[in-house]
Amino acid sequence: MAIRMQLSLAVVLALLAAFPAAAWGPRGQAAIVSTAMNLLSKGGELPLVRLAGEIKEGAAVPMSELELSYPGLAANPLEAIASEMAVLSAMRQSRVDAYYAYRMGVLGKVVAMVTSPMRGAPINYRNQYGEDTDRAFQGVQLRQSPRKDANSRDYFQRLLLELRVGDEMILKQYQDGVGFKGIASATLSADASRSVSAVCDVWWTVLSSKTVPGGVSEAQMQRYVLDAYAFFIKRRNEKELDQADAQYGALTPLTPDMRAKIGDLLMEAEYKERAIREYEAVIASAPDRRDVVQKVADHYVGEGDAALKENKLEEALADYERAVKANPLHGTAEGKRLEAENLIAERDARLSTQQAAIQHAADLRDLAEQEAQKNRYAEAVALLQQALDTYNEVTEEFPSEYQQRTRGLRDTQNRMAQLKDSLTANASAYSGTGSATDPRELVALGAKGLEEDALRLIVKNQLKSEMDQLSQRLQPGFALP
Repeated sequence: MAIRMQLSLAVVLALLAAFPAAAWGPRGQAAIVSTAMNLLSKGGELPLVRLAGEIKEGAAVPMSELELSYPGLAANPLEAIASEMAVLSAMRQSRVDAYYAYRMGVLGKVVAMVTSPMRGAPINYRNQYGEDTDRAFQGVQLRQSPRKDANSRDYFQRLLLELRVGDEMILKQYQDGVGFKGIASATLSADASRSVSAVCDVWWTVLSSKTVPGGVSEAQMQRYVLDAYAFFIKRRNEKELDQADAQYGALTPLTPDMRAKIGDLLMEAEYKERAIREYEAVIASAPDRRDVVQKVADHYVGEGDAALKENKLEEALADYERAVKANPLHGTAEGKRLEAENLIAERDARLSTQQAAIQHAADLRDLAEQEAQKNRYAEAVALLQQALDTYNEVTEEFPSEYQQRTRGLRDTQNRMAQLKDSLTANASAYSGTGSATDPRELVALGAKGLEEDALRLIVKNQLKSEMDQLSQRLQPGFALP
């Protein structure tokens, strides 16, 4: 009997020496994992349905990713399963989160693959069997069995020995041309039930075991946490990230190296504020991490450059100052900080000039009103023209000042029109004896805005006044004797 058992174990090891793709096709694997999840949930043993999406996502992981997640899978699948069960038991929390469910789905896929019939058959028969079972899975009746401890030493060995006996008969019929119609079809229910029960047993063992199997290293737990952060970041769910921040530190301390890697993942996903928090936590505990210091400074320089392009000078200056604070020896941060300071100083000087221009225009308008109150309309108009010229010196660079300029131009032009009307209506005030105002002097005083008809009227009145005075002076010389 001992010799038989040794031979049987040798057969099992030979079957697992190389780990090809399972004979269950993609639909078959998904069906086995989903059925196991539903059985455990309906039985009240493990409420997993609320995370059905994540479990199915794990069960659908491609082989290329599976080999990265299970580095020892090809060499020793049973050891890889046992190692993953230990990790999941160690990382178990009171509430299953999305990443844990995803890992459970991946584990379920691996268990389904290991317990698949025809897994060790030649590739052409193995693939044909997978296609045939994919088409037949929908109507399969499954047999339920009580849960067993999947941590027991002979659990998988017993299952694989059962598979060995059936595989020989199924393969023989495929080679003889019978294909799926014979034994493969007749045993599909038992074979599928075996895989479903294996997935259920593994999950049940992981989630209900009161003792954590030994052999889980700190490196394994750290790898789990890093993979969890990568998973949540990819999902772009900040609530899940917040929960990870709150929970994973209790599972295993986050080392500076872990935080640096998490920061890199966050930065790559454009979660920049979160990334900087991780980097700063690294620097606080490991000030000698020059690589992280450089990343923080580079980030703030980049933010400053972006703000500078949008002419947000204060924001740019603040970012450059943060970069200098993070790394005083940064190659460009200090130069950019000085550049931002100079740009702010130049802008403030331009702003001051434009504010002074607006104030000067307002003063000219006040002087114009004083002249208008004295009925010196021409002088008032000349002052308003100077105010217009001053307002036009204000540019669009500063919105508030430009609005004041627009209002000032409008109000000044309206007032000029009123004064020109008054000047035209009172043109006679410029005529008569003793008038000292010459029309050409009015123009010289700056009355450029006077209308042509008003000037013509002033000249006509001046001429008539001079002719009347001349006639009066000459009148005695023409008196009759």
